[in-house]
Amino acid sequence: MSKSVTDIQQSFRQLRLAETATALPDLLRKAEQKSWTYLEFLEQLTASELEKREKKSIEKRLNWARFPYHRPLDLFRIEEQEAITERQLKQLLEYEWLEQN
Repeated sequence: MSKSVTDIQQSFRQLRLAETATALPDLLRKAEQKSWTYLEFLEQLTASELEKREKKSIEKRLNWARFPYHRPLDLFRIEEQEAITERQLKQLLEYEWLEQN
């Protein structure tokens, strides 16, 4: 019944949970150090998988968009612009305009 970490990692890969398989040894170490409960461990494990999937999804979409370079809005230098105010930029960062359209 006892499986090694490598066996469990392989099972995760077969289930298409590659990020979980990669993160498993580190999470097991943290769980032991911090005395996580089973529920806390599972929460961290699933959160790790979801976070990495979201990151990959964003990277994939940015590649599909074929932007010449990636420049997030938080790097936008408002002091160099006259066409937009700081207030307008803050409103754009709230993303409410997506729901309105």
